[in-house]
Amino acid sequence: MATGCGWHRAAAAGIRRRRHAGSGCGMHQSRPARRDPALCRALGQGTASPGMRVWRLDPERAAEWRAIRLAALIDAPEAFGSTLDDWQDRPLADFAERLANVPTFAAGRTEGEPLAVAAWQAGLDPSDDQRGWLLSVYARPEARGRGFAETAIRAAIADAAAQGMTSIGLNVRDRAAHAQALYRRLGFRPSDRHEPSNSPDNPEIEMLRSLP
Repeated sequence: MATGCGWHRAAAAGIRRRRHAGSGCGMHQSRPARRDPALCRALGQGTASPGMRVWRLDPERAAEWRAIRLAALIDAPEAFGSTLDDWQDRPLADFAERLANVPTFAAGRTEGEPLAVAAWQAGLDPSDDQRGWLLSVYARPEARGRGFAETAIRAAIADAAAQGMTSIGLNVRDRAAHAQALYRRLGFRPSDRHEPSNSPDNPEIEMLRSLP
């Protein structure tokens, strides 16, 4: 990813225990990405920079999400609350259901072939119902250090602001200096809260930024 580190987990503490059940909907065929107005304004009609595309992963793009999500769980199993065993045998409908509930954005050289993803979700902070949470950030190895993860994150932030969130938060591992530097560039600052993580020896810190 843009920080040079392979991955990191960005989520509120409650995300570790959250699961998304399937809706029973059938298989979906891919179609052109929906052009979100806020995303277009922030990133130039879906083009982040020359040679880079950014798009929203709607339920119809569940196969794209499934491929990169399983890659993340193989590459960085300790980074996420979910495991490969939780997801690898699920039907595509379960991945579509997750995309229906959690705004998720992808970046890549070619639309339809995600190299990095980032998502956000509302309603995870009981102390602030206008705070979104950044989560499921991941970049494939070949995309790291090339700005793809940063582009996907910016898209998620722009969408959270467009949906009325007044701030956005994340959790990042305490030792992930490169990831923290990326988030600082994006306007996040550490709060005074630390959270346990999936790795007992590597706690997470909370970072917040105001929106828009």
